Amino acid sequence: MMSGWSPSQEAKVGAAEKWISSQSQAAGSSSGNNSPPSSKPSSPCHSLFPSLPPLSNINGNSGCFPVVGGSIEKLYEAYNELHCLAQELEKGFDAPAILVVGHQTDGKSALIEALMGFQFNHVGGGTKTRRPITLHMKYNATAQQPICYLISEDNPPQEQGKSLEDIQEYIEAENMRLEQEACQFSVKEIIIKIDYKYCPNLTIIDTPGLIAAAPGRKNRVLQSQARAVEALVRSKMQHKEYIILCLEDCSDWSNATTRRVVMQVDPEMSRTVIVSTKLDTRIPQFGRSPDVELFLRPPASVLDGSILGETPFFTSVPSGRVGTNRDAVYRSNDQFKEAVALRESQDVAALEEKLGRPLLKGECARIGISKLKCFLEELLQRRYMDNVPLIVPLLDKESRNIKRKLRQIIHELGAVIWMKQN
Repeated sequence: MMSGWSPSQEAKVGAAEKWISSQSQAAGSSSGNNSPPSSKPSSPCHSLFPSLPPLSNINGNSGCFPVVGGSIEKLYEAYNELHCLAQELEKGFDAPAILVVGHQTDGKSALIEALMGFQFNHVGGGTKTRRPITLHMKYNATAQQPICYLISEDNPPQEQGKSLEDIQEYIEAENMRLEQEACQFSVKEIIIKIDYKYCPNLTIIDTPGLIAAAPGRKNRVLQSQARAVEALVRSKMQHKEYIILCLEDCSDWSNATTRRVVMQVDPEMSRTVIVSTKLDTRIPQFGRSPDVELFLRPPASVLDGSILGETPFFTSVPSGRVGTNRDAVYRSNDQFKEAVALRESQDVAALEEKLGRPLLKGECARIGISKLKCFLEELLQRRYMDNVPLIVPLLDKESRNIKRKLRQIIHELGAVIWMKQN
């Protein structure tokens, strides 16, 4: 059945397009040569993308949100309105996202939790994710606790408000169900929306951990699982709009365990960000300052490509879980976030002690969860802005087609009525 756009749909497109257009114009004017110099210091993250307008802190959050005439939240809301409308009209258009790729022991789940600002999934050895998990995260200063919605697999999908415990139980049930099946893994994503005061404005897709299976006939089952996971991860990396977050747990950059898989799809690593995890355990392994220098700034020839951000990021996540039981290390997510920040400052101090000098500005910009979060938010924001000129013409063309067909239908109906009357 053919129908035109509803007034609300037309209003969504008009308002979203107008707001995004105003932000682009304001950003351009703010970075022009005739603009007076700002009296406020720019954010340390501004050096990552000099072409973007200066950055400001909002409500004590991570300090990575460009603010031009309003909150950055409006940008994501406006873009999401356009994206949802494109999906309603069955116009193929994929939103930018961060695809996390790593082996089972690379600290993938812990890194994602630190980016979110709260503990979400079970962390430990073995296979904890058998389906990709898409996390649509949104910064919400009023959300003192994470507000979560599980997107149902109905047609059309429905948002179902769930507690963290409910979502954890659902993921565990899916893992147990798939464990009994022949393949044991599924490419179909579990989709979750999260609003929280510590969340960045990011969409992150957590993939099943790659498996390093030992050779030999007795390990055939694990080898089969390793092939299945690698095929699943490669299929997700095929999406050109995804930014690949490649996790490496090594002190020698020539050991390209995860990069080997990533480079099969992104050989130049032009849409790949490399993250060295577990930095706190890595620093004590270096005996000489030149080894630390080489680790922090590996030559481009070693990385075999031109990665996003030019050099890797280095992160640590403190051990311990949030809870009220005797084994819990943190009593609240606030304590966990404070521990993440403390770990970051301790890593910087330990590196400076090993090097025998203060870290350079460019080196500091790559150390810690907060720096990685800032970089990813800016990167994703640029992708949003780049995609707007693509999605608006799609919707505009659809609007013109629908109006043309409606005019044709009205004309045909008028002809039928005239024939009946005469």
